Amino acid sequence: MNNAAPYFKENQFLGLNYFSIIIRTVMALFCFTAYYWSVNPQPVYTEIGNFRIGSYPGKEIPQSGEIFFLIGNAILVFSVVLIFVKHIRITVNDHYISIERMWSRSIVKIDIATIKFVRKTELTNVYLQIAVYNLHKKDTVKFYTHGDEAVEIVDKDNLRYIIGSQKSGELMNTIQSLMIKQS
Repeated sequence: MNNAAPYFKENQFLGLNYFSIIIRTVMALFCFTAYYWSVNPQPVYTEIGNFRIGSYPGKEIPQSGEIFFLIGNAILVFSVVLIFVKHIRITVNDHYISIERMWSRSIVKIDIATIKFVRKTELTNVYLQIAVYNLHKKDTVKFYTHGDEAVEIVDKDNLRYIIGSQKSGELMNTIQSLMIKQS
């Protein structure tokens, strides 16, 4: 193994994924709304049509509102903790690109000598993309945590790699310079 310092290194964190943030926020808002509804359990009538919000359904369950309040706070604390949890680490060395998953210590290595071309690309629907590692789909392998930029790599077997990165320009330039250096 080469002990030289890597040319490029990036860590990506789970708590910054937009889709996960949206889901956790909706769940926390539901919990805080249920808590508020337990404190003010009266039915609500509106002047728009015959729309009516009934009284709080959990009156028989003691302290159900406080439980919702605690769960909502736990979701918020969990969201803050996730900001510091690493999902993947991207490292570019002399001869390969290493993408390491922090949870299982599995590593995917892409040999730079097998790369045909590399380009920077923008991702669509970034608010609906979950964090993925080594997702194989239609001759494409995806690595994504958060953000709207990625680097697309095509190797000699026409296998595409989509690597999400916050520093996609720097990653692309590093890979291209190593490709030129090796040829």
